[in-house]
Amino acid sequence: MRRSTSFPTISQLRSLIFNKNTSPKNINRCKTNIVQNLPVEILVQIFDNIIPLNSMRICDEYDDFVNSCEVIRILLRLTCKRWNRIIINSINHASLDIYGIKKRKLEYVVPPPGLRKLDIIDSRHLHAYICDPPVLYSSVNESGINRWLTKNELKHVEKLYLHGCLGFSTDGLSSLYDQLIELSIVNCPQVTVESLSSMLMKLNNLESLTINTDKFFTFKLYEIIDRFLPKLNNLKLLIPFVSRLDRNIVIQLADLQHLPKSIADLSIIQQLPYDDHVLTSTPPPDTLKRLDVSNCFFLNNIFDIPRYLTHLTVSYPTLPRNTIKLPSTIEYLNVSGYIRNNSRISSCCRCQYSKFWINMFPDNAPIRTLILHLYACPKELFSAIVRYADTLRYLDCRILLLNTIDIASCEEPCHLGRNTQLETIQKLTNLTVLKFYCRLEDDDINNFPDSLKKLWLINEFNNQPLVDRAYRAGIQIYDLWKSY
Repeated sequence: MRRSTSFPTISQLRSLIFNKNTSPKNINRCKTNIVQNLPVEILVQIFDNIIPLNSMRICDEYDDFVNSCEVIRILLRLTCKRWNRIIINSINHASLDIYGIKKRKLEYVVPPPGLRKLDIIDSRHLHAYICDPPVLYSSVNESGINRWLTKNELKHVEKLYLHGCLGFSTDGLSSLYDQLIELSIVNCPQVTVESLSSMLMKLNNLESLTINTDKFFTFKLYEIIDRFLPKLNNLKLLIPFVSRLDRNIVIQLADLQHLPKSIADLSIIQQLPYDDHVLTSTPPPDTLKRLDVSNCFFLNNIFDIPRYLTHLTVSYPTLPRNTIKLPSTIEYLNVSGYIRNNSRISSCCRCQYSKFWINMFPDNAPIRTLILHLYACPKELFSAIVRYADTLRYLDCRILLLNTIDIASCEEPCHLGRNTQLETIQKLTNLTVLKFYCRLEDDDINNFPDSLKKLWLINEFNNQPLVDRAYRAGIQIYDLWKSY
């Protein structure tokens, strides 16, 4: 009769590794010659094929994939001291969910010595601003995050992301001021305007900042950034959802007029529902080079495009109010016309949105990257794209389907302007990366520009002759759906 084997739980394995009181003498270790004599480089390659070697995650017990990876990591570390040292020293990114840690206390986690990027979230309180923080926050929920950040040697951490950490205050960063280059603080209600201002004065090397905006971004805070953070050039503003009992539309203002001139890259992200929550903004300075408003819902014609913008990412229904043509400095353009709630929008609105952006394409600009997912006529869209044949390197152009598609707009409706696309692509003499959403014939590969190196296709791996032709032409083939 076989003896039943009882495997240790994830929590038990974690306690062996992460508890400093665990004695190595109590761990059974393998002493074989293979373990001791394999070169470090070979072991690193082997481990990296088994688990994500440079990153570790502690999450809730329901994430089976992550938990299985961490169990394997723990078992490998328990094999011998040498393996343990190699694996620990290889970790440079840790993602910790306080909800998944023993007793919800960070004191049970010992950070790897070479950690450079650290993410700490508390999935219990990801939406703290929607609820009442004082109700949620109590001694029972205390994770000890401030004490953990200050007492551990995190001397290599350069990127820190904090999300939903109710116990966190800016005092926890006192030992990290000189080394942080990226900082994200989202839904941490103990962070006040005063404490944030005081902290920012000491982060002299900070280059990227992500923060909530409902009470933080005042004119005073902009002045502090301008004065004390000379290296800060990337700013991401998260607009939290405002909960209301009535059904009136909530309009929030994003004040960009006083944005520090050092900020060259700006992203605005709106948290949660779109239906009754809209944004408006004041014009940003002309020093802004990169703007991403694709994850927020602006009223039509209520955001401005800076004069010397080089990178723009936008989505339906956002439209600029100050431009007939995009600036001639544009190098990267990403426009998504996809509509999240199709039942409320007519097909006419979808097509008009696409036509507006096509008409805004600059006549002469050094565009290198075009990502366009639009409800548009293929002939109209691709005739506009061909004007950038000399500079375009990356093309991802997808014709979105309408319920009442105009059959006359395509020579073959099921191919969505396939011939028009192929004729245009042949003229893009410097194109190196292409995502192609139509069916491709074997001979079409021969008509692609010689500069093409990477090609994404839909289910074309079943067409072996096409794949062979691509490889002979020096083109790498990728599965389009796996890229989403």
